[in-house]
Amino acid sequence: MKNIVFVCTGNTCRSPMAEALFKSILEAEGYDGKFTCSSAGVYAFEGDNATYEAIQAMTKFGIDISEHYARTLNFEMIKNAYIILTMTRNHKRMILDVYPESADKVFTLKEYAGYTEDDWDISDPFGYNLEVYEACAEEIETVLLKILDRL
Repeated sequence: MKNIVFVCTGNTCRSPMAEALFKSILEAEGYDGKFTCSSAGVYAFEGDNATYEAIQAMTKFGIDISEHYARTLNFEMIKNAYIILTMTRNHKRMILDVYPESADKVFTLKEYAGYTEDDWDISDPFGYNLEVYEACAEEIETVLLKILDRL
């Protein structure tokens, strides 16, 4: 099975939403069993919950992430990943600064989906209202649907 790791800053908003949405998409499209996916943050506080707004935004998709706990990206995750999809160019840069040997499998989510470089970042909804989180989740879902065939 191919292991996909979604990465953001604190692993409480974007990457857990991406992980949950992708699992839902894989199941709906008949891909479950072909991939595993997880999420982590480059600056996560281990054990933090997903934000309230992220949990609420995901209910719009019929997904419950209330049991999500933040994890910090580590060497084992990188080593075992088929591909690592970051939410921003900065996250990608941070990973490659520490793990340059992983360059062939680290991409921004939007880069992997074929977006132009000036549009590779998914904005952080942290600190904003539920509508911003919902828009972020919708953007992530749109991009995830574009990468399915590429995997």
